[in-house]
Amino acid sequence: MDVLGKSQLNYVVQSYIGKQIMIVVPSQSIGKDIDAEAGSNHLSLNRQIICRLDTNNQAVLGLPYSYTTGRNWCRHHIHGVVGDEAFGMELICWSPDSLEDLQEVAAWYAHKYGAHHVLFVSLKGETKIWNYQGSRIIGHRKLGQWQANYIELYGQMVVDDLKCKGCTYQCTSIEEDYRLVRAPHCDRSNLDDFGQLSSHLGLDHILFIPAPNHQVEGRTMEQYLAFLDVPYDKVYHSFANGENFLYYVLYVRYCRLKLVLDALQLLVDDYESKPLLYVTPEGNLYILQQDMSILQGCGVFSRTSYVAMFTKLNKEILQIQLDRDFHYNRPNMFTRMGGAMILGQIK
Repeated sequence: MDVLGKSQLNYVVQSYIGKQIMIVVPSQSIGKDIDAEAGSNHLSLNRQIICRLDTNNQAVLGLPYSYTTGRNWCRHHIHGVVGDEAFGMELICWSPDSLEDLQEVAAWYAHKYGAHHVLFVSLKGETKIWNYQGSRIIGHRKLGQWQANYIELYGQMVVDDLKCKGCTYQCTSIEEDYRLVRAPHCDRSNLDDFGQLSSHLGLDHILFIPAPNHQVEGRTMEQYLAFLDVPYDKVYHSFANGENFLYYVLYVRYCRLKLVLDALQLLVDDYESKPLLYVTPEGNLYILQQDMSILQGCGVFSRTSYVAMFTKLNKEILQIQLDRDFHYNRPNMFTRMGGAMILGQIK
């Protein structure tokens, strides 16, 4: 690792010490001593990583969605090489009161990429190697206070885990938080009144949907959102003229986007006076039509650009207030399974 690489690593890690706990995990597999089926999957994944690195879209790879919902976390991609082959790892920064969840995240990565070790950095900067067997930690090794060269030490252990005999790992650089990469011009300030929106911005597809004035087949909007398994916040909008209405702010992962949009066509109404708004993971703001197609682009999302959508229509000062009494709880398995059947029957 050269001096610049060490400096970058130290700068990023030191910025989290005292604030968040961290792990370093592999984000791809390497080597030829892998069974044929796993090898083909890894090759496909590696191609995706190369493609997405070129377009700054790393956020859709890796960590399962359920681990990230509503959490204040960051992830940095660590570039490295093994011989002539690129080999990437991830630095994941997590809330210190969620150590058990972070251990599960570490287990997911270790299992997925065939590694038996995870690098852990505590809130005080104390660095350890967690030894994994399957999804269980079976011990650890203390390394001491954080040093940049621990990345290459850990990377070499992963390379050995993956049975690349005689290969040497070298770290080359580390990237900024992927969400800043995906939404480089997105203003994240003054978003507290939108609940968890800031945590999802740059990761999920975000939809602002006015509360409907009718039921579909006797069911409410919130019942359908439970069927769709979509986390959301409830935000009230009020104007000086006394008008007020409710918006649902939906955080939709890509794999469920089409299903959600199809269902919303049945639920929305009065969209001409209350716009349907959509924010891409890259931070671009759009107005949607009732059929959920894009009507108009409105630039980069921010609180200012969001408010402008309503003040242009109503020519009144808009106040936004989060429903702080509402807390999203993921529906249970039976609701999700039954909901899938109900959604399949609706046309």
